[in-house]
Amino acid sequence: MAMTQSAEKPSYLGLLNAISLAETEAGHYLEAWANATDDEELACTLRLVAARETSHGQLFCRLIGELGYDLKPKPDSKAPERLARYANPKVSDCEKVGPERTETRDTFADIRKAMADGVYDPVTCNMLQWYVAEEEDSGRRLRDAYAKVRAKAGMAPAKKANGHDQAPAVSAGPSADAQAIMACMTAGFAKLEKSLEKMAKVRA
Repeated sequence: MAMTQSAEKPSYLGLLNAISLAETEAGHYLEAWANATDDEELACTLRLVAARETSHGQLFCRLIGELGYDLKPKPDSKAPERLARYANPKVSDCEKVGPERTETRDTFADIRKAMADGVYDPVTCNMLQWYVAEEEDSGRRLRDAYAKVRAKAGMAPAKKANGHDQAPAVSAGPSADAQAIMACMTAGFAKLEKSLEKMAKVRA
């Protein structure tokens, strides 16, 4: 049963809503891709991460309910088109993965700071810590899987500005590779980052 709403609406409710929607969407895309690929090793990783993403969506939806509110769906007219692309076996894994990227921005930096500042209630803070840890691990697993896909296809690694080969970037948050293959890391995380920006303005 949901908790009684507090007198003041939590400033981070929009963040929880964005996470739930983005993670659920990502789970759909990754599962569809796993069912479309004939690369069993890649499919195994995609299914593992898809299960995590789906679980995140459900758990954050439940958390919103426990805080006394309801998840607010935000229809995305482009979602069916993206899902169809990842579910299409005629679109190669290389096309879905895309070229290696070197961005190292920590997507979760604002969440970490908010946790350190005591912005969240204890239950939400604990769930976000767990969520970030799983997302980081999922990012590493996906980067490894994508690197193998590129290697099989003979795709060249990313280049530094001076032209030398560059090893895959180590990022504390989801890699930009992930941004190239699932809505969670594209449209989904774009929504998430907007929620974080709004939170920052509220706290300012």
